[in-house]
Amino acid sequence: MSGNATRVRSDVADAKAALVDVVEAAVGDSLRDVWVLDEQTQEPLYLREDVAERISDVDVEKYLDNERYGFVTRETYNLLHYSEFRYTHRGFDTWELFRTFVEADGQKAGVVVGVDADGSHYDFGALTDEVQAVAAEHGVDALTPAAGGEHS
Repeated sequence: MSGNATRVRSDVADAKAALVDVVEAAVGDSLRDVWVLDEQTQEPLYLREDVAERISDVDVEKYLDNERYGFVTRETYNLLHYSEFRYTHRGFDTWELFRTFVEADGQKAGVVVGVDADGSHYDFGALTDEVQAVAAEHGVDALTPAAGGEHS
């Protein structure tokens, strides 16, 4: 490769691994799970063992269907407000949820992350920027469940 050429990483596995890496760097050992979703399907990219055990009898698809409504509410907020909607943060008694969306050239993907509710204060704005950077580098299509993932 020439000295000023840059490698565009478009491999789906690289994109999804890069997404997990930036999330893990932002939240550390508190990371519980990372999911990508589109308007019909979802794919787990990271699932901590204790969390996998806890959700083994939970209808995860039903839960993620609720998060999928964000595709609609994001558009609604963007039409109603003078600034762009960036992410959602919800707190539960034992864990917290972060959700954001990436979009380019008609492709859309949602990213849902769970972290332990341990009193840490995460910079979800900075995490949103990191997720957007991964999407810009690899392409939004590489972050969709359909891109080499399992349809759940």
